[in-house]
Amino acid sequence: MKKADLHIHSNFSDGTSSPEQIVDYVVENKLADKIYITDHNEIDGAFTALGYTSSRGYKLEVGIGSEISTNSCHILGLDLKKKVKKYLSAKDTMYEILSQGGFPVIAHPFNPFDLSGNHAGGMAVIEEAISSGYPFALEVNGSLNYFTVLYHNGRIFSKVTCLATYNKWVVDIVEKRNIPIVGASDAHTKSAICSAYTSYNHDLIADIRVNKSNYGLNSKSISAAIPYLMYHLLFDIFPMKYKRFLISKFTNFSKNYFQK
Repeated sequence: MKKADLHIHSNFSDGTSSPEQIVDYVVENKLADKIYITDHNEIDGAFTALGYTSSRGYKLEVGIGSEISTNSCHILGLDLKKKVKKYLSAKDTMYEILSQGGFPVIAHPFNPFDLSGNHAGGMAVIEEAISSGYPFALEVNGSLNYFTVLYHNGRIFSKVTCLATYNKWVVDIVEKRNIPIVGASDAHTKSAICSAYTSYNHDLIADIRVNKSNYGLNSKSISAAIPYLMYHLLFDIFPMKYKRFLISKFTNFSKNYFQK
């Protein structure tokens, strides 16, 4: 089985690492066969990673992606050729992605810390996507499993507060509605890459389309992921250019404090 991470942020949006650093980290640690750089409403970071990978002769596949802000949720556009206009409806965003040969993934549909009101659309967006008749997948999000690892390590958080509940809702829905499922880290730092990943046999998107992909979790990477609680409560109010610094500082703190 091959492995891919479909949701990684670089410093072209609010990630802390450059596209080149991300590529080197994935290759050096043999984390994945394919990655997508999915900066917020931006594709330049992905093209930078693709060009760098080619120049270094790496076997790693790099896909062009973006995490697109709709008027109700975030949707990953995979295999894009150009940017997709933000703040459209979820249905129109999916159409725009598909019209250029891409594939849409509804990201973290049950993110509980959606303070802006357009990060996670919940069941309403999922039903909208189903009714559209367009192909799409739902994401199991590695960052939402952060507290699971702390609980399993016997520290601080109990099952009651475990954010993995919100990923379990996704798993339950795809089983009932026969929707393709993918795993993706939503990494804003290198160490969180592949905290959740997609496993596939041959062609990634082709396997997703026919529901032959699956998700996996990497506890080592999950333990370094940024807690969504802190990210959204502390960082969302700041302009994008300040987020990278704040995320970096908080991640260093959380790793030192929680992982002793």
